[in-house]
Amino acid sequence: MERFYDRPPSLYYRHKYQGLIGIQSKVPIRDTSVLSRLYTPGVGACCLAVASDENESFELTSRADSIALVTDASALYGIGRVPPEAALPMLEARAVSFKTFANIDAFPFAVRAGTPDDLTEIVRLLTPTFGGVVLDDIRAPDCFSVEYRLRRALPIPVFDSDQHATGIVVAAALKNALRVVGKRLDEVKIVIAGAGASGTGTTRRLLRLGARNIVLCDTRGALYPSRLEHMNWAKMLLARRTNPEGLRGPLEEVIRGADVFIGLSAPGVLTGDMVRTMADRPVVFALALPEPEIGPDEAEGAGAAVYASGTSVFPVQIRSSTVTPGFLRGCLDVRCADINTAMLNAAVDAVASLVHDDSLSSHHILPDPLDLLVGPAIAEAVARAAVDSGMAGTAPDPGAVAERLRVFLYEGDRAWYEMGPHARVRRGVGVEEESLDLHRKYHGCVEITPKIPIRDEHIFVGLYSPKAAVEPAREIMAEPGRVYDYTAKGNLVAVVSDGSAVLGFGNIGPWAALPVMEGKAILFKTFGGVEAFPLCLATQEVDEIVRAVEALAPAFGGVNLEDISAPRCFEVEAKLRERLDIPVFHDDQHGTAVVVLAGLLNALGLTGRSLGSARIVVNGAGAAALAVTRLLLDAGAENIVVCDRTGALYRGRKKGMNPYKATVAERTNLDRIKGPLGTAIRGADVFIGLSVAGALTPEMIRTMADDPVVFALANPVPEILPPEARQAGAAVVATGRSDFPNQVNNCLAFPGIFRGALDVRARQIDEAMKIAAAHAIAEAVAPDRLAPDHIIPDAMDFSVPPRVAEAVARAARETGMARLDMDPSEVGRRLTEYIYEAQMLGSEEEAAGDAACLLGGESPPKAATPDPARGERQGGPS
Repeated sequence: MERFYDRPPSLYYRHKYQGLIGIQSKVPIRDTSVLSRLYTPGVGACCLAVASDENESFELTSRADSIALVTDASALYGIGRVPPEAALPMLEARAVSFKTFANIDAFPFAVRAGTPDDLTEIVRLLTPTFGGVVLDDIRAPDCFSVEYRLRRALPIPVFDSDQHATGIVVAAALKNALRVVGKRLDEVKIVIAGAGASGTGTTRRLLRLGARNIVLCDTRGALYPSRLEHMNWAKMLLARRTNPEGLRGPLEEVIRGADVFIGLSAPGVLTGDMVRTMADRPVVFALALPEPEIGPDEAEGAGAAVYASGTSVFPVQIRSSTVTPGFLRGCLDVRCADINTAMLNAAVDAVASLVHDDSLSSHHILPDPLDLLVGPAIAEAVARAAVDSGMAGTAPDPGAVAERLRVFLYEGDRAWYEMGPHARVRRGVGVEEESLDLHRKYHGCVEITPKIPIRDEHIFVGLYSPKAAVEPAREIMAEPGRVYDYTAKGNLVAVVSDGSAVLGFGNIGPWAALPVMEGKAILFKTFGGVEAFPLCLATQEVDEIVRAVEALAPAFGGVNLEDISAPRCFEVEAKLRERLDIPVFHDDQHGTAVVVLAGLLNALGLTGRSLGSARIVVNGAGAAALAVTRLLLDAGAENIVVCDRTGALYRGRKKGMNPYKATVAERTNLDRIKGPLGTAIRGADVFIGLSVAGALTPEMIRTMADDPVVFALANPVPEILPPEARQAGAAVVATGRSDFPNQVNNCLAFPGIFRGALDVRARQIDEAMKIAAAHAIAEAVAPDRLAPDHIIPDAMDFSVPPRVAEAVARAARETGMARLDMDPSEVGRRLTEYIYEAQMLGSEEEAAGDAACLLGGESPPKAATPDPARGERQGGPS
């Protein structure tokens, strides 16, 4: 049987670490004090600040340092169109480069989009979450259409790696190569083979820099305006600006007399005989991957004075990933609304100038791809050009932009934050002010983290080069389930909101919702070891939300809906559950319901009642209240009355009803009680409030049964304060607040629920899994500790999530919802190990692999050194 540790490093390490990227908090969660500043209640101040000024989202969230890294998987390196999931290994590798070289959090999206219009719309909806967009591996001419529309529609920079980055690095290399051979850009004849995104981008950049004689070729030969076959609008556009001599014919004919050949096409299209027909001392850039158009020995033997390739096995390598991180860093730091020619040309000059006259040679025309000075130099040049050309939203000193990035590269992220404009966090000014300070200092609270840092060329080639990413891509194409092995998908949850029902503030919009969603992501990681990333969408239309989440789903193992108002939240969840084969969970509904059920089971036990016999009144008919009602019914409750502003719900009621209330009314209020809460509550054993402050009075409690149970869960002010409720006769009181006993806190539920669901790759989270989670939470309170002021575990009780995860995994197996047969006790054990040792344990196979390496006196598998004599190649320009 094949073992993973016998496989190439590009597969072994991706499998061992479940992908190459993770999500973590910028601020360690050490206690409830820190949590209250990163999440509720402190985060509310951040939401209100953004709601009053959208630009504050760049100060108070991760938006200032984050980009969406987007592909539709239509032009994956060396393969072409692939399923979106197969593009994730490549995107994750590029995300690590962004973090390593520019401290940019680049989140990978392999979008399931049918047309360029679809892709454009999906990316547009991501705007509230990100400060920039990078497009990658999108086929031509679709990539040009998408980029053009997004640049004009979005108020943030949009950068196409294949066009812009390739154009920048090739132009910089050519600028120095022409210095070596003593020629001028405006005088040379340049032949470019390849009319895709990279070839087109390079042609455009060279024209902007002053080149006058470029011939662009595709597989049918030179482009010219009257050519009739194999043309499209993008080729026609360039045909009108190039080939001034009107050359026609194949590459071998038009290359005669050329001073420069730039290959962005396919292996073997250039021969030594063709090089011999070029001008004296020609420059040959053979950048096809994984094999170049011509090898160095053949090219130099035929007279090439300067040779460069896209592979790391030859002396001069042209790699577009050298450019992109620094360029986007400069854009983000001055808050560019767009990218212009001045910025692109400035990047060319910055890269070229890093090779000084005393070191310039035919074998040194570009800085080393891993040179840490490249990013700061590009960032400074781009920032300066943006400020000078009026493209910047702010105007910091470009030199300071470069210096801060240099400090990060050499000293780490702690120094980065200390150099920021808001480095000081005040103490003793109140939780809201401290939350504002903390969010300003760190620009939000979540970040991407590489699981294996890029430390040298050896690691880059073995894990992060395009060729290394193609190996897992091919395996995913052959066996789609491998995406859970080789990427972060299996442990990654999207926290999705439209900002229509944020905390107690209501509809404050998706930009203002982002601080809460970031805090939610931290809870996922802290309590469940689940990587969660916030997605605040620029729409409040049900179908648009559903379409966006469905298109973005290939990157995620689960979806958590958050702060979406009723009744739209019901529609969104129902449609997504129908369309996706991963768990979709609306925490405002189901997380609340699970914890309410858990607390109620213990409260009823204390007061000598059972769920089946208790008479329960639920006040409120929003998302949480209806979900609580449904779960209580599924768990065995038989006598529930639900009230809204109009009064008790009952079958046949017309006023103030909707389909969701009507469905619940069919299953509740069997006695058809009519009237307001004060009428419905008489003789009730339990009150569950998910409504508004002051809805329950002491007089109402006195009309309830003896020793009633009161859950007053309105936030931030409950329906009745606990002291009043107890004085009126309540035996057990719970609220949603942390400053009173018995806090009904969703973080007791959703981290463990998702942990269990993800570990067994559940198709959905069904009622049996929720009920199992509730019982696990209830049983976390030992019988000898059960008391009126202790019916629910503390929110920071780290023993709860493993119990919940194990129970959920077991229920998923029993109901057939699980796709992976993992022992539930192993699920709980792994999460316990994570919580107390800060790492998720791998499979037994992985552990055996590391043991075999260590016991055998060997290090873990390393990338084999390529042997050019055998035709082996690794690396690439991207």
